[in-house]
Amino acid sequence: MNTKNIAKNLFAGLLLTTAVGAAMAEVAYPPETPVVSTKTRAEVIAELQQARANGEILVTDRYQDPTDKKFVSTKTRADVVAELKQARDNGEIVVSDQYPADKPFHSVLTRQQVKDELQQARSQDQAISNSNSNAL
Repeated sequence: MNTKNIAKNLFAGLLLTTAVGAAMAEVAYPPETPVVSTKTRAEVIAELQQARANGEILVTDRYQDPTDKKFVSTKTRADVVAELKQARDNGEIVVSDQYPADKPFHSVLTRQQVKDELQQARSQDQAISNSNSNAL
């Protein structure tokens, strides 16, 4: 008896799926509307060539964001290499085998200034001490 119910339910589901598919196939989406061009083929080709010449259209199979423009450098390779060397010498760029590279920290405060700031923070209950003494 169970196999008959399963067969009936399966057949009913198949029939319903077919009916829904047939109903959906009748509706054309989106409605087709005729397009009438106001330009000639020659005008369209000329616009395409002009856009390619201006670098507005790239011939590629990858998506290009239309707001992206070609980058044109104003610096020579020697200028870029000199800037890189200067940045490395200043410590702005750290060359390291580990990732992320730890940039060395250089404090602009003296040890006494740091101690004074810590003492002030403790007195205002803005810092928590690990010990009961206030000695630094």
